[in-house]
Amino acid sequence: MIFLGLAIAVCCVEQASSATIRSIPAKRGVIIEISGQITDGDADVFIGELKRANASGKIVEYVQLNSAGGKLVEGVKLATAIREGKISTAVGPGAVCASACFLAFAAGDPKFAGDGARIGVHRASLKGGQETVLSEAVTSSMGSFAKELGVPSGIVGRMLKTSPKQILWLNSQDLHSMGVTLEGERMRTRQVATNEGSTQQLTEEFASLPAVTPQTRASLTGVLSWNDFIDSVAKLSAEQNDGSAATSRLCQPQLNNCVLGLSYFLKDGRQGLAVVIQDMRGKTMRREVCEFNNANDVRSCVDWDSGAKHRDVKNTTGDWVQITGN
Repeated sequence: MIFLGLAIAVCCVEQASSATIRSIPAKRGVIIEISGQITDGDADVFIGELKRANASGKIVEYVQLNSAGGKLVEGVKLATAIREGKISTAVGPGAVCASACFLAFAAGDPKFAGDGARIGVHRASLKGGQETVLSEAVTSSMGSFAKELGVPSGIVGRMLKTSPKQILWLNSQDLHSMGVTLEGERMRTRQVATNEGSTQQLTEEFASLPAVTPQTRASLTGVLSWNDFIDSVAKLSAEQNDGSAATSRLCQPQLNNCVLGLSYFLKDGRQGLAVVIQDMRGKTMRREVCEFNNANDVRSCVDWDSGAKHRDVKNTTGDWVQITGN
């Protein structure tokens, strides 16, 4: 396959340690779990798990995915093995499947996504996020391969337009168009029943309030799940950015984490930011909501789950340093 040859030097995120790939006993057979950054040799490990399951007469019920991405060529190999094996794929509640992982997910038949699952796409790049003539050729081939997997043209088109330094998170309508079954997820179009009114109204109320007080957090978490909140501010961000929510991702192997961000503007013009911090295996370590000062060099944040607060300031090198906390 020409695509595989081109993709050898191309990746979707910074390379890190190999993914954890293991078989988990299930009712009718086994579940193969893939978590963490996808890198060289992971597809061979996965295929080895498939062969062991087949040799022992066990059914692979589905492939459980939780990965922010990795080497594109490995993602293609995983997708090919999943498609040829006619295996189901799933992204569990609160898990992430983006970049190279998306191809593996798209190859599943059928496909499932749990409550709060985040599934995203973007263009290919060289290591370090560089875009060249080679990466553009691979991006084009990646789009063609995605179409072969049944990904709708609308999603492929937006994938090809999304910078490799950002992620286009698919909404419930996108996932439905791919034939994904959403397990327990509240639809983006569904209104949240509260005393204050609809999700949109809650978003507008949040945008006019400080994001850093325990009272603000309590008022939101009392009526919104994290997934509902993210859907709500993603809609707001898209309205503020010509139809595309402002998302970002930064993986820092030296700190053993990846930071996923969704930014939007508050009513007074300052920036708000919803953040998910994961370890390199894709496990969520912290979820928080922040607001910035007018100069964007000080931010105040509140932990969504615990209500703990901290305040950061940008130093002379442009790094954020925590200056206060609980």
